[in-house]
Amino acid sequence: MKKMKRTILLGVCIAFSGLLAGCNNSSKSSVDTDKSSASTKATTELTTSIKETKETTEQTTEQSSTVQDTKETDQSHEQVKEEQVNEVTEEMNLSQIQQGDYSSLNGIWENGLGNTIFVENTTMSFTDISNQKQAAEINGLNVNIPTLNSPDGTPELVSFMGDNNKVQSYEQQLGIEENQGFISLKSSLPSAVIYVSFLPKGTVGDLLEGDSTRDKIVAVGTQNTATSVRAEYVYYKID
Repeated sequence: MKKMKRTILLGVCIAFSGLLAGCNNSSKSSVDTDKSSASTKATTELTTSIKETKETTEQTTEQSSTVQDTKETDQSHEQVKEEQVNEVTEEMNLSQIQQGDYSSLNGIWENGLGNTIFVENTTMSFTDISNQKQAAEINGLNVNIPTLNSPDGTPELVSFMGDNNKVQSYEQQLGIEENQGFISLKSSLPSAVIYVSFLPKGTVGDLLEGDSTRDKIVAVGTQNTATSVRAEYVYYKID
């Protein structure tokens, strides 16, 4: 009888131990499941965050690219406008020239004889203003011809119609002569005139030959009309 009671008690203990073990395993499984769910949720949230960040970055990059493209387009338009303004400014402006402003002629001009005129705003520099190997400079409406000057830099006094009659070798103050479609700056010499004439495209004056589609300059010392010269005497802009 005692042996039977011990056997029953032992069986109850074993059963109770199994029940406790089952509870522990169930609790552990539940914790593991909760951990797995939390990990999955965190991973999902991280993936979503990365995706949103990527989308935001792509949108920002696209917006920046659009802004840059717009800026470059605006700059391109401004450049075109500036070039158009420059094209207008570069046309020979007779009204400005009469005021001693040569900015519409800025650049280098050359004739068929290899002589050049360098123009910068209110100054024109000639390698030969008269076709007599006389370099000169016009500043505003005044001309300076060093080979015709006295040591003090003013026009030399020379004899004209007799030794007792002294006159200036040239006039520094330029006169203005208006013609049909063009103008001339002139400096009187004792027996001739130095003309610097400006002929816009479409105007030929008394040129024996010349390109009517281009602006032209003629610089010559003569007893004839201002533009009655051969083709090689005509200056065209080269730069």
